[in-house]
Amino acid sequence: MWEEYMDNETMLSFQNVDVINNGNVRVKDISFDIKKGEQWGLLGLNGSGKTTLLQLIAGYVWPTSGSLFSWQGKYGQINIPKLRSSLGWVSDALDDRYRTRQSDTAIEIVLSGLFASVGLYENTNITQVELAEKWMRFFGIEEYRDRRYSQLSQGEKKRTMLARAWIAEPSVLLLDEPCTGLDVKGREEFLESLESLMALNNAPALLYVTHHIEELPPSIKNVLLLKNGEILHKGKKYDVLNNANVQQTFDVKGNVQWENERPWLVVSR
Repeated sequence: MWEEYMDNETMLSFQNVDVINNGNVRVKDISFDIKKGEQWGLLGLNGSGKTTLLQLIAGYVWPTSGSLFSWQGKYGQINIPKLRSSLGWVSDALDDRYRTRQSDTAIEIVLSGLFASVGLYENTNITQVELAEKWMRFFGIEEYRDRRYSQLSQGEKKRTMLARAWIAEPSVLLLDEPCTGLDVKGREEFLESLESLMALNNAPALLYVTHHIEELPPSIKNVLLLKNGEILHKGKKYDVLNNANVQQTFDVKGNVQWENERPWLVVSR
């Protein structure tokens, strides 16, 4: 029974998970747990397996071996569409799908998060519209309510997608390289919005995928370092993000410096 592996605080549990496609190892022997309300940063070079972990959680990729559990049950025995309705997702892949829908307005995009659809196909009521407006105010994008997607800046698009991911108040929030394409101002505005969300009493468990350690906001307390599909290190960020571990993960020489609870990598020659 899956209850043997899960307690009331565990949201997700990877147990010796491998994903191998045609001899290509995407992830190998992945074991770690995510507790309710925990915020994790998943760090590694491109191709290290970060996105594969998110795809496993969302049921788009299946383990070749090992077991994966959610708070709803064991993967392979649970209703995946129901699970996905409890996940919030921000990614470039989702952005790409909206790029074919340039005329959608910001509020339509946010509302679509209630139905886990790309595009708004359902009739909405005043309560749902007011909910969308509430979260647009929260993330500082209320003034773009009726602006088309094509007219939004990159930073505005990302915060709109964050509002879309959160409007249904999911149990787990998956952010896959959410600051890709943002300038410094856009990045900091997005991270400030994320920090506001993580300060809520009902903040979700968070997995934040990136290969830039300076993107990790203060609310992220735990990190997992991946390389070639395997976990190198995992645990509290101040313990894990030391010079030796970061150099091993990213194949660079450098030093980790901390400022306002955020790590910064200073690369040396």
